[in-house]
Amino acid sequence: MVKASLNRQIGSIFMIIGTEVGAGVLALPIIISRMGILYGSLIIVVAWLIMLYTALLVCEANYNLPLGSSFASMAYKFIGLKGKWILTIIFGVTLYSILMAYISAAGSVVNSIIDVPNSLASLLFVVILGLVVISGTRAVDYLNRTLMSIKLFAFLTAIVLMFFTIKIHNLFNIDQQQNNLVFISIPAIITSFILHNIIPTIRNYLSNNLVQLRKVVIIGSIIPLVLYLIWVWVILGNIPTYGAYSFHSLHKLGSDANIGDLISILAFNVKYPIIISSINFVSTISVTTSFLGVAISLYEFIKDLVNSSVKQPHQYRMLPIFLTFIIPLLIVQFYPNLFILALNFAGLGASILFILIPVIIMKQMLRNNYACDLPILTKQSLLNLIFIVGVAVIAIECFNF
Repeated sequence: MVKASLNRQIGSIFMIIGTEVGAGVLALPIIISRMGILYGSLIIVVAWLIMLYTALLVCEANYNLPLGSSFASMAYKFIGLKGKWILTIIFGVTLYSILMAYISAAGSVVNSIIDVPNSLASLLFVVILGLVVISGTRAVDYLNRTLMSIKLFAFLTAIVLMFFTIKIHNLFNIDQQQNNLVFISIPAIITSFILHNIIPTIRNYLSNNLVQLRKVVIIGSIIPLVLYLIWVWVILGNIPTYGAYSFHSLHKLGSDANIGDLISILAFNVKYPIIISSINFVSTISVTTSFLGVAISLYEFIKDLVNSSVKQPHQYRMLPIFLTFIIPLLIVQFYPNLFILALNFAGLGASILFILIPVIIMKQMLRNNYACDLPILTKQSLLNLIFIVGVAVIAIECFNF
């Protein structure tokens, strides 16, 4: 088994962190404020465990296919042609939803920092980062690594400074009018731990080394978990539950609430320019790194599909670009404040794709006498439990709609 360089392993970990710690980290305080910090923290940990487990299942399934194989190829191999097309549709819609959420968030964040129309900010965001994505995984890796280094510094700066301004009573107050929306918020939390989509890309980047792939997936998912928990505690501790600039006022915006609204409310309550500047950095870079991770996954996925059905070279190059970037950008131009709505919608698709499908594939692999050197991944009782949880999350999301 060929070993990838330490440099590539670090780059892969950064790509996972960049994919997970994106706009989701900014949405989490809005979501958790509805249920309180204790229940919220518990749900975050449970969601992480479920998504890490299914991510390792995806590693196993993808490793048993040729390099470059996407989720569509996995579905075709283990579920059949019908499964391939069902999964292709769900995968595409889910990644489109996440991509639109990030494009929407980018416009909102830039608008909250400088007076630029959301539509123009979103356009420039997609054009610039789209050029990076089509340049390949290495370009995404190095840009992502640079941005992640800046983001982590700004992130830690904001967290340390906000610890000194936390008001303990803010942490344990719950917006009673939003209390009934606790379970509805769970699918959006699930989307904060999506890394599955980037596993085929990382596998290629690590020279098809399964041991290293597992290692970077585990390390790359633990770091976001720790950052999420600390981040949620400091944000909730600095924003009151009720009042003119509170979570209650943010909740009243409903699905129109966006990242810029959270930043504005936080700026009013904190009143320290260095904290707000750090959070603006975190917000901008978080959206950027998440966009890169999701966009390259969708781009590679579409290229895999196009490669099997399109014979003209110019169509092979242009069609993935159009489908990956132009369609979600156009939708956001017409509906600029769909951040929370898109994340909730993505939660439905993500639960099917990244909870149910990996379990179904592993069960099919076991029927074919697949031998895995990690017994925990093949325990039928655990696979059944994860499947039931996935069905429950889907039911919650369907009820929400």
